[in-house]
Parts: sequence; structure tokens; C-alpha cells
Amino acid sequence: MSEAEATGEEDRPLEWASEPHMSSVDTIMWRGDTDRRMRGTICMLEIWDCDPDWDRLVAAHEWGSRMAPRFRQRVVDSPFGTGTPSWAVDPDFDLHYHLRRIRLGGDGSMRELLVTCEQLAMTALDAARPPWEGTVIEGLPDGKVAYFLKAHHALTDGLGAIIGLAQLHSPTREHNPGKPQPPSPDPVNISSLDLMRRQLGEEVRRIPHRVDTTIKGVRALAHPRRALSTALRYGRSVPRVAGLVSPPGSPLLAHRSLSWRFSAFEVSFAEVKATAAATKASVNDVYLAGLIGGFRIYHERMGSPVDTMPVAIPISVRRPEDPAGGNRIAVGRLAGPVGIADPFERVLTIREQVRVARHEPAVDIFNTLGSVMAWLPGSMLMQFSGTASQNDLQASNVPGIPWDTYVAGAKVERMFPFGPLPGCAVMATMITHNGTACLGINSDGAAVTDLDLFAECLIEGFGEVLAMGTDDGETTGLQRVE
Repeated sequence: MSEAEATGEEDRPLEWASEPHMSSVDTIMWRGDTDRRMRGTICMLEIWDCDPDWDRLVAAHEWGSRMAPRFRQRVVDSPFGTGTPSWAVDPDFDLHYHLRRIRLGGDGSMRELLVTCEQLAMTALDAARPPWEGTVIEGLPDGKVAYFLKAHHALTDGLGAIIGLAQLHSPTREHNPGKPQPPSPDPVNISSLDLMRRQLGEEVRRIPHRVDTTIKGVRALAHPRRALSTALRYGRSVPRVAGLVSPPGSPLLAHRSLSWRFSAFEVSFAEVKATAAATKASVNDVYLAGLIGGFRIYHERMGSPVDTMPVAIPISVRRPEDPAGGNRIAVGRLAGPVGIADPFERVLTIREQVRVARHEPAVDIFNTLGSVMAWLPGSMLMQFSGTASQNDLQASNVPGIPWDTYVAGAKVERMFPFGPLPGCAVMATMITHNGTACLGINSDGAAVTDLDLFAECLIEGFGEVLAMGTDDGETTGLQRVE
């Protein structure tokens, strides 16, 4: 008997990614695929300690797609590619398509695994199906197995993804027959006319809010000095948040292509926290200082030093009452202090820049204007995004799962996240999994031309930062997984 049967309650899906329509920010990410260079594919590489039971794994995915029906839903867009699309359960959902199994070729090394994952990640998702694919990759040393999950960023942001994975992974290696068993969601057919009616209805419902905003703006004119000051602060903030005012990009990293290159690293999260405590900064500040320190060393080794470079970070605007799925992020812009050699000064400089970025008056402008931007055709949206996204580095840090997790009898040993490259040279993403900070680096092959040297420089950059967290300067530091 399941827990639901014992309590008389009906088993039901998770409250995760349950909105029937895309938000405006999700829509902008979805339309990004209009430009191949802006594809919003996010990936997670898990390393499992053994080969899972295949039948259990298939059953786990089938169960997961009932617990989180978003994995059975496809995107239904308007025939004009404008407005916010809807999510609808795919009447042709076929798990056989979404779950694959392959064997690693070559020497079975981590480098060989990452090359395979690069190729999988660069292959476009089928827009006519639910936008995700899971691949089990066998053939690793010591009987280990990898699992590579790729999905479209329109599904969720990093924090939302971890919330979903934490609920869909198991806390035990053994099979749990008492799990909730919600029914399969019914297929949904949405016509173009239905979609356009819904979009227009939403615009009508926004009218009172827009009228109220206009009235508040008129009332603010009763205090003209205060109103002018607020307007000027917001107006000055918009170009900074939009990336229209930023330091010039590094000439060394100037080229862009369609080629993704993955690297994986790990570091003790205790060492990162110790450095944060010693410098009175946040874990994120220390993480950024290590990354930017690596860029400093790389530029010096390549004979092309720079003082600053454009850096972007996601700023979560997720509130406790927000649904777990979807994207609830804004963008923070930094002038990465690459020229600062002293790691302590670099951490403090980053700390101050992050504080300013989080409190920009226009920090949430893309969420504010999203309902209008969603009506722009994808090609026009990408022209705007292309001018605002030329960062040398985008970096995010997502809290992970702080306990042992299992899938179909296999223990998850590591979780390496890889974000997309929306016009940037390098995307760095860190997830902390059970005491280990796992860092996934996605770099543009045309921008970072010496991947091994870049990895060595990142290790040195983190080493000089993490040394501040110990009395004797000794640290295990960042380790490349290879």
C-alpha cells in the first residue's frame, strides 16, 4: 500500500514546472534557437558508481515523467512565432526516443567522455517533441557509468533544475515500491486559434495593471524632484543591465563559433567556504575570483594581458511563492578585474561589483519588459540579444544536493553542469554535490584555443584564492577531472 492509499489522499505530480504557458523570459530563451549561436541547451553530466538496472532505469524515467509532467510536454507556438507559447502534453510522447544508451569509444577516459558529451550537446533538440534527452554512457573505467541529460533552458533555470532532480532522484539504492504513482497525464491538443485567443486574453488582463502603473507614474509627478531622480537613476541603469555599457572584450577571446568544448573540475566545498569566511566574502565571490584569476594567468601566458573583461552573472529573483520550475533570473554585469594580481583585492573588488549589480534599479528589466519583448519575432529578438550578450565570461553557482542520491540502484558520485554559450567565450557553472563543488566549463573552441593551458591556469587561479582560507597557505585546490 502506498502512502497515499494509507492516508486516503490521491497521489499527484510534483509542484514543479506546472505552469501551462511559458513566461516571457522562458519565451525569449526558447526563441533564442532562431540563431544557432544562441541555442539554450543546458546539460548535466552525472557519474554513477555502477551500471544501473536498465529496466529500473526505464521505469524510473517513466515514473519521473508522470511525477513531473513537463517532461511529457512539447512547446506549442503561434504560427507567427510571437507571444508566449504554451506547454501541452505530447500525444505522441515516446520515452524510447528520449532515453538512449551508448558505449564510449576510444580509451574510455574522462576526456573521451567529455568529447562525446560535447557532440551530444551541440546537436539541436527536436522542437516538435518535449525538449529533453537522457543518454546513459557505458564503458568508463572501474565499471562506472555516465548519464548525460540535456534540456532546453526554457524548461527551468539552474536552481529549478536542482529542485526537480532532488525530488526525482532516490535517497536509497534499493527499489522503493511505496513511491507516489500519479496517473499518466492526458494528451492535450492546442490549436493555433486557441493559442492566439489565450495570448490576446492575457494582454487584455494586463491592461488594468498597465493603467495602474501609468496612474502611479502620473501621481509621482506631484513630487517632481523625486520623480526625476528616480527616472534618471533607472535610465542610467538600463544600459548597464542590458550590457550596452561594458568594458571591451578581450582580443584574445574575441572569436566566436558553433563549437562547444567541455572541461570538468572539482574542489572541496569546505575549502571554498573557509576562504569566504577568511575574506568576509560570499562563496560566489570566491568562486568568481578563482575564475577571473585563471583568466588573468591565461592572458599572461598567451602574451595578451588585459585589465578588465565583461562578465555576466545570473541574479535569482525567485521568491518563495514562485513555482519551482521555469526561469526566475535577472542579469548582473561586472567589469571582471583581470588585471588585479592580488587575490584578496580581487575578491573584495568582485564583492563590491556584485553588490552593486544586485541593486541596480533596472536589474529586473528583462522580466519587466518581457511581456512586450515576447511579441517580437525571434530574428529581431536575437539581433537585440546579440548586441547585449558579448561577454567573455558568464558564471553561475547553484546550490546542489547535500545528500547521497541514487538512480535505479546506481549511486550518483558527481554532477557536472554545463550551460550554453549565448554569445560568450566561456560559460562556467558550479554545483555543490554532497560536499564537493563540481565545476563544468563550456568554452567556445574559437575563443579558447589552448584548452589544456586554460585548465592549468584555472587551477592556479583557484589555488591562489583558496590559499587565503588556510593558515599555512596549503590547499588541495581545484582538480581537473580527467
